[in-house]
Amino acid sequence: MRLALGTVQFGLDYGISNRAGEVPDDELDAILALARKLGVDTLDTAQAYGRAETRLGRRHTADFQLVSKLTPGIQATEVVTSVAGSLQRLARPRLDGLLLHRSQDASPALFEQLAELQRQGVVGKVGVSVYAPEELTRWLKQGYPLELVQLPANLLDQRFLRSGWLDRLQTLGCEIHVRSLFLQGLLLMQPALRPAYFDAFSEPLSRLDGWRPHLSALHKALALIPALPQVSRFVVGVCHAHELAAIASACAYLQPSQSDELGTLACDEPALINPALWRTS
Repeated sequence: MRLALGTVQFGLDYGISNRAGEVPDDELDAILALARKLGVDTLDTAQAYGRAETRLGRRHTADFQLVSKLTPGIQATEVVTSVAGSLQRLARPRLDGLLLHRSQDASPALFEQLAELQRQGVVGKVGVSVYAPEELTRWLKQGYPLELVQLPANLLDQRFLRSGWLDRLQTLGCEIHVRSLFLQGLLLMQPALRPAYFDAFSEPLSRLDGWRPHLSALHKALALIPALPQVSRFVVGVCHAHELAAIASACAYLQPSQSDELGTLACDEPALINPALWRTS
């Protein structure tokens, strides 16, 4: 199973299509139970995800690999205490992966601290969560370790696929996790329900809406997965167990798509593919 379970909805009211708010306890338990049954073996969380780490720590998660991210803006002197806090909240002795939430927080001193935590067996793979290909270029030029990277990719945002970075990272032996497959849920929304902000992007969205009209929005969004064999895990966040069931069911019937066909859907407009730039409220 190449799916990983994102947990931001366990700690925050997150996602443009999220009408349910933070996931309640009974639904969280149902989601974890179903993930386990489906063979999902990885949880993705972060110190910045509100109560997500704490809520996970109140449940049995020892049979999942766990990847977390450091608080944005963290200083090297804060790393050891910060990781200790995550482990306490998660009720885990070890993190299987630890990422910088922002590449600009990297420093030699910070990675000295992470290397020491690795030597102690407290942290497994280390790396970074990135938002644009140029961040990886700078990262490698600076000589920082890169054992695990999380990056965005979806039918509209194909920058890492088209730039050749996925192949390059695989050659470097770096494990790749992809997030934003649904672009915060935007790719799953009916056109009439999209906020007015997205009216300015009618051309790329109409192109997507008209592509493979016989498929549901969910099947369309997941169609990128077979085109990315370099990726180890696709991080998906859900608010209900039935959503995870639908994703897993759709994944079982994915058919390979031609890269040139998928390429016709790509968009390089930052104001559309970067949710941090959205102005929807």
